[in-house]
Amino acid sequence: MLPSLSLPRVVAISISIAFAALLIRGGTALALGESIVDVRVLGAIRTDESTVRSIAGVRIGDTLENETLALVRERLNTTGLFADVNVWWESQGEGVRVNIAVKDKFPWAPVPTGSWSANNRSIGLLFVHGNLFGWGKQLAVGGRWAQLDSGALLAYRDPALFQTWMYWELKGIYQRQIIPENDPNLLVPASPYRQTTFDAFGIEPVFGVAWFRRVKTQVSWRLDKVNYKKTEYLDPAGAVIDPALLPGPQTSKGGVVGMGRAAIAFDWRAREQAVMRGSALGGNLDIAGPAFDSDFTFWRASAFWEQGFRVLHRHNFIYSVSGTVAHNLPIWQDPTSGGPNLRGYLVQQFRGDSQVNAKVEYHFPLFTIGSLDFRALGFYDVSAIWFRDLPPLDPTTGYYARPDGDLRTFSPVLQTGLDLKRDLHNDVGGGLRFFLRSVAVPLVGFDAGYGLESKKWRFLLIIGA
Repeated sequence: MLPSLSLPRVVAISISIAFAALLIRGGTALALGESIVDVRVLGAIRTDESTVRSIAGVRIGDTLENETLALVRERLNTTGLFADVNVWWESQGEGVRVNIAVKDKFPWAPVPTGSWSANNRSIGLLFVHGNLFGWGKQLAVGGRWAQLDSGALLAYRDPALFQTWMYWELKGIYQRQIIPENDPNLLVPASPYRQTTFDAFGIEPVFGVAWFRRVKTQVSWRLDKVNYKKTEYLDPAGAVIDPALLPGPQTSKGGVVGMGRAAIAFDWRAREQAVMRGSALGGNLDIAGPAFDSDFTFWRASAFWEQGFRVLHRHNFIYSVSGTVAHNLPIWQDPTSGGPNLRGYLVQQFRGDSQVNAKVEYHFPLFTIGSLDFRALGFYDVSAIWFRDLPPLDPTTGYYARPDGDLRTFSPVLQTGLDLKRDLHNDVGGGLRFFLRSVAVPLVGFDAGYGLESKKWRFLLIIGA
């Protein structure tokens, strides 16, 4: 039988428990408003201490606020440089010391890349260094062969020019594209009715400012030399039709494309391992014309929104919406739907000059083996894509044809304007992902999407970037 307790004794015990809880849980609260007199970096082997301090954004003389330590941890995790981050304070003289303990990821890796889908298979190799000189500078060199979009890339990026919020990058690009055009009225096309081959060599310098780390403004100038190779017309079985049997207008012509881009992004997202939370909003405007040394004149405007929520600690709910509107685009600049952005349909199955996309994903953990995290997801994609306007019909060939510029031609089966019955497409499905924590490599994933209009499954495997 338990002994009885008097009321004064109950009160005394309650006060003692509350005081103990305050001591345990209120350590940070007791330090709020204290001046930070020292910042110590521990465990940084491959990353220069000044780089860690710059990313952390906390300095001697700052005041320790309620969210200071959480913000430091979030900033360091989001860079992708560290496999583990721990931040805490301790008393130091007339203020507090902030301790930052990090575990570096291995900064470079030759990453094999590849993808598999019904109409586009690829294989490649990408060499990535995410922490050049220990200063967080980034280098990427790689190439890939693909059925539709082969290419090579050499890129250097300085995310903190002179340890400031300014950044710059320079990219050299080679691309070889085989562009399929499908009848939009066929939801399960056996073959495109036409495909066109181009190759291009380009260079793109970029300069931007990450205002207060969360708002980025960026300008760039991309210059490409595009070479038109050939146009092939295909029968329903995919065999090339003898050009002598067709009027055979070519799809477009090559030339020099100079394009200026202005972009802005508000990014409040944070990533810890495989979980993303927070939101991002942004947009860009691309303009090509003589002012940018371009043989062609066109414009394109895009905007996006993405939001992520952490659920049950390691689950992740993500949704996104994006849109594009353009005018007078050459065919290799078209917005497209199908494949990565509409997983229940073929890669580039639909194209147009206007587009709205949305997707919803729910990610959840399956199991962990060492540093490998295995995760699964369910998703829903929706896309509307259409042409707002088309050039006049050429009576000689029976195709819509631009009389100047890139001389692009369009199939007579196309129609202008948005028709939801024709231009809106949906899919549902699921997938698998795994992430490697200790090495900075991209995810590997497999998705299976079911087209709600086509009533057909499509599969997409992506390895590496």
